[in-house]
Amino acid sequence: MDLDFGLLANQIVWGVMVGISYTLLAMAFSLIFATSNTINFAIGEFAMLAAYLCYTVLSKLPVGFVGAALVAMVAIAAIAMLLERIAFRRLYNLDPILVLIGTIGLSSIIKNLVLIAWGPYSMSFPRYFPVEPVMIGPLVIIPQNVVVVTVGVVAMVGFHLFMTRTRLGTAMRATAQNIRGATLVGVNPRACVNLSWGLGAVMAGIAGVMIAFTYNISVDMGAASGLKGFTAAILGGFGNLPASMAGGVVLGVVENASAEVFSHEYKDVVAFMVIVLILLFKPSGLFARSGGARRI
Repeated sequence: MDLDFGLLANQIVWGVMVGISYTLLAMAFSLIFATSNTINFAIGEFAMLAAYLCYTVLSKLPVGFVGAALVAMVAIAAIAMLLERIAFRRLYNLDPILVLIGTIGLSSIIKNLVLIAWGPYSMSFPRYFPVEPVMIGPLVIIPQNVVVVTVGVVAMVGFHLFMTRTRLGTAMRATAQNIRGATLVGVNPRACVNLSWGLGAVMAGIAGVMIAFTYNISVDMGAASGLKGFTAAILGGFGNLPASMAGGVVLGVVENASAEVFSHEYKDVVAFMVIVLILLFKPSGLFARSGGARRI
């Protein structure tokens, strides 16, 4: 089978761009898991709900796209923190599988509420940036996608700086490393877990708006986004934020390159194959360090 290397290069570049959104979703999974030992399968639905909220605010209020996105992020963070506080906090002492089942139920509830509120039809954001492709050698670059990816990279860097350079971020990392030790030095672990749900929802929300801005908004985007974010988190190392950042980009590149090598129809199958292979041969993740403390 002859390969078009120019097209393959474009698929790799596109994979990096798509991988940024997977990275944000993976970081949301890893952050919540690290602080509360909970795999939150509602992350994809948080992303989908944030996209719908952003679209609604943009169409109803004269706040511009940035203002609508900010309102959506504040709303999704508040919803996630409220849900953690009233529904999930009392479940942490139970079997973790029960909490996991609870998040699956939450994802189904959010999806059905969105269906009731917005209906089953997909929607599209207005075009704010040029969509005409620009040729750079064999590469085809769409300016709108570059803007979207830049926003994602800024969000990743900002979150990393928050986690590593602020007292609150340090408290959250301490909670993730050792809850009892963090409590002994004055950290409130419950507040840190609650905030991790809010920040995780914001990261998922940014990813959801990025995906919706690039493609469109639909009720089914939550399940697909959640699967890709979960796969990226496993690929990098669950609970490890730096590794999750790498895992999302790697998944995006592998997914898009495989679409060129094999067929676009098998693109989504790659995510399932990656989950199975990683769990079989490297369950700690490709970038996890053996014998070392979990990084966050």
